[in-house]
Amino acid sequence: MALSFDSQAASYDRWYATPLGHLVDRVEKEAIFALLPDLHGRLVLEVGCGTGNISLELARKGARLVGLDVSGPMLAAAQEKARQRHVPLAWIRGEAAALPFPQDQFDGVISILALDFMADRLRAVGEMVRVLRPGGFLLLALLNRYSLWTLKRLLKAWSRPSLWREVRFISPGELQRLLLSTRNLDEISQRQAVFFPPLPVPRLLRYYPFLERLGRTLRLPCGAFLVAAARKRAF
Repeated sequence: MALSFDSQAASYDRWYATPLGHLVDRVEKEAIFALLPDLHGRLVLEVGCGTGNISLELARKGARLVGLDVSGPMLAAAQEKARQRHVPLAWIRGEAAALPFPQDQFDGVISILALDFMADRLRAVGEMVRVLRPGGFLLLALLNRYSLWTLKRLLKAWSRPSLWREVRFISPGELQRLLLSTRNLDEISQRQAVFFPPLPVPRLLRYYPFLERLGRTLRLPCGAFLVAAARKRAF
């Protein structure tokens, strides 16, 4: 899997530079930060940080950020972006299933669209909880099985070689059960985002913010982006 992501480092950021990618990035970040506490001064680990898109935003909001990823090229791209923006972040190459940190080290742990590609999600989440201090927060984001975006990705995977062949898409209920089955977590909450279709048609894009607000208002179950937050019990 690392080698697959190594080849995607350049195209990863190009997607977010497109009009549709920019909108997706904005609504995903709104969902993420709606579930996060004040980050100022907190030591936060991002597991599967990729090219640093979320990491840099976390740092901008005051977090002391450590980014971890299995892909060297992804980390190199993240480091270069941080250097250009004069943001001092720590970058570490490592596996989510065996985090190279001691117990109870971080005030918060975040993983955005990384668990989708992991074979043993329960073990990875257990590792995230292990390095989280009591009272600290955990935030996970995964791709919703019940969305048009997932259907598009599955069709792409069937037609030609694709990273999406590796993904085991999850449902909102399964994400809830994943957190409930992990020891020492409570105060679980969920949100969804990206209710508009995966169609990069310029004349349709103007209506997508309305569809996003409608999906949130009606609490539709088909948001492509699932976010869940929890807190580690304080003993």
